[in-house]
Amino acid sequence: MKRTKGFTLVELLVVVSIIGVLVSMLLPAVQRVREAARRTECLNNLKQIGLSVHLYEGAQMQIPPSRPADGFLTWPTLLLPFMEQKNLCSQFVMDAPYRTQDPDIMRRGAAVMICPSRRSRVEVSRSERLGAPVGAVGDYAGNAGSHVHFLDFGWSLFSGKADGVFNSGLTADNPVVDGVLTSPFKGRYRFASVSDGLSNTIFVGEKHLDPKHLGESDGWADGCIYNGDQPATFTRLGGILLQMATAPDAGFPPGEHPVWGSAHPGVANFVLGDGSVHVYDVNMNGDVLYRLCSRIDGQAVSGDQE
Repeated sequence: MKRTKGFTLVELLVVVSIIGVLVSMLLPAVQRVREAARRTECLNNLKQIGLSVHLYEGAQMQIPPSRPADGFLTWPTLLLPFMEQKNLCSQFVMDAPYRTQDPDIMRRGAAVMICPSRRSRVEVSRSERLGAPVGAVGDYAGNAGSHVHFLDFGWSLFSGKADGVFNSGLTADNPVVDGVLTSPFKGRYRFASVSDGLSNTIFVGEKHLDPKHLGESDGWADGCIYNGDQPATFTRLGGILLQMATAPDAGFPPGEHPVWGSAHPGVANFVLGDGSVHVYDVNMNGDVLYRLCSRIDGQAVSGDQE
């Protein structure tokens, strides 16, 4: 009788073990490649946002304010036409507060505002303050300045000085009468106001969020990106007292401690005023971060990771 050759049980177990070892060795490499691709996509998003700021400044002769008045719309709304989202922008009532906007429109967002390492698509906030409509969230924030004006809240007030790029508009420039803005949005600054130079100043970057509280407004700062009621949702600060979050779960609410951070391991992405994109180590020295966040500190600095 002719015997058919085959694997013994021991041989089969050896082969399975070898395959398991190979897979375990390849999986981290595959994950690294995927994360590298997501980080590149994130940088491309920031590049597009940086370009939209340039187009806006060229057309309006100003950098958009982070918000013109308390509770009104925000800088991402103003940049929508320059990010191939003119149709969406046209459906906002630009002189009305966020809470009175069409709830269906508020749910619509631009994919360019989403970091693929944190979310796979545009998502909607779980709640908003004072019963306002929920709306599209975003992973990028405008640079509101350094730690210098943090404790006196100058970075988010509608009067006084601030050293950021995206600060609240001045009350005198954005008057509100009977709940309506009576003039077009007016920002505080032009490119010429960035005395440190566009290539030395952060304009927009990734914001720290706690992954366990995504979509939550107020103290968790992941409300609708269009809602001008909560400045920590659409702006961030940096410096000696406000260093970047070194882990997704940093142990403090980002709405109370509005720092930069990301879902990328060890780094966060930014676009500077000249439109160049940069990868910064989340352990960056606080003084270096201060110089990058303040548009008027008088010092040029580089904080590149690579």
